[in-house]
Amino acid sequence: MNTNLLSNQTLDCFSEKTYDKILKESLILFNDAGFNSITTAYISKKCDILEGTLWYHFNSKKNILNAHIKLFQKLFQKQVKKIDYNNIENVFRTSFDIYSLIWDFQYIFREHFESFTNDNEILQKIKKVNSFVDEYIEEMISKSQKSFLNIKKNVLEKVVDTTLLIGRYWLHFSKKRYPKLDNKKLRVKGVKLIYDSIEPFLDNKGKKNLSYLYKKFMN
Repeated sequence: MNTNLLSNQTLDCFSEKTYDKILKESLILFNDAGFNSITTAYISKKCDILEGTLWYHFNSKKNILNAHIKLFQKLFQKQVKKIDYNNIENVFRTSFDIYSLIWDFQYIFREHFESFTNDNEILQKIKKVNSFVDEYIEEMISKSQKSFLNIKKNVLEKVVDTTLLIGRYWLHFSKKRYPKLDNKKLRVKGVKLIYDSIEPFLDNKGKKNLSYLYKKFMN
């Protein structure tokens, strides 16, 4: 199992228990190949368990998806609670952590679930978590505008859209664009894109902090 595909903040949530093994391996597989392409039999094989054991814990792939959504929401709320807009380093560090979190659960944001399910309950959950993340990222950038960002109103929406696009789709796109690069290097390249889109609008203190944190992230 290639656990390097997930960040430490997500990996730390999983124990060695079978339930967690299923959640972790399915998350990696769904991110890599897509929710609809992965069968429960394949997840079981990767976990080295019987498919009946998987059914004992999750009686459908939808239940695995629900568990991933709940875990993402829990981890996202943890990040939200620690942000301090009066501390530039804190904002940037939390932003990088949120980027990594979206990366770790990116199939939830990338997949078009309505194309292969008419389950209104699951579609509403997907819509809700997507909308919440979009609104929070926009709020985070807007609030940063009051302290260390200087983005004109007509440009702000473009910066928000760019940040969301990178967070949502970079992994899927980059693996095709740069097939020889490993997951860590692709993740760093994604952070660099966000860095480049924000850097022109920072004051000197903001540029210094962002440059420092980006170098730490690269290592």
